Amino acid sequence: MRRAALLLALSSMGAPAGAGCFAADGMPVKATYEGGTTLEYMEREGDVLTYGSAGVLSRMQAGLWPLEHRGEGYLKQYSWDTPLPDLHEVIAAGGKARAEGQVSETKRKPAPVVVEVEVLGRQTIDWEDCRYAVVEFRKVMTVGGRKVAEGVMLYAPDAMIAFRSDTVDLATGEVYSYALEALE
Repeated sequence: MRRAALLLALSSMGAPAGAGCFAADGMPVKATYEGGTTLEYMEREGDVLTYGSAGVLSRMQAGLWPLEHRGEGYLKQYSWDTPLPDLHEVIAAGGKARAEGQVSETKRKPAPVVVEVEVLGRQTIDWEDCRYAVVEFRKVMTVGGRKVAEGVMLYAPDAMIAFRSDTVDLATGEVYSYALEALE
């Protein structure tokens, strides 16, 4: 259950990045979180990251907006009604953003999707010999009028690294925290 919650949080919130000093021109191979969950980095095209975890391949834009999740016999695609801002644009616009669109999923009818992001603060994190500018943000995803994901992430947008993810179990209200343990 906790592993599934972490995967849902990371896929709905954004992905981490890696070892050494990573930035827009360099990408890690793998990030490992508490409990052993790993994300494998496949490709970065501008602000779109493709990564895999637990047999699911995901594409995220700017670490905020899901574009696609696919696995064996499974496909979930998001189409957004307006251009999607990155975290720097969200900060410049007052620290809040909302995107609306449609999500299509294997064997389900398309449904309206809303993602709301609120910037909570900014700081720097030292990891190994590197310093990263990070943004802490809250993200809530609603599909068909029902909240499906909520959490807070400590994220380095330039490097696409999630250093910590706090995920709310929507059934119980319990919060699960997952911290980055290793980057390769």
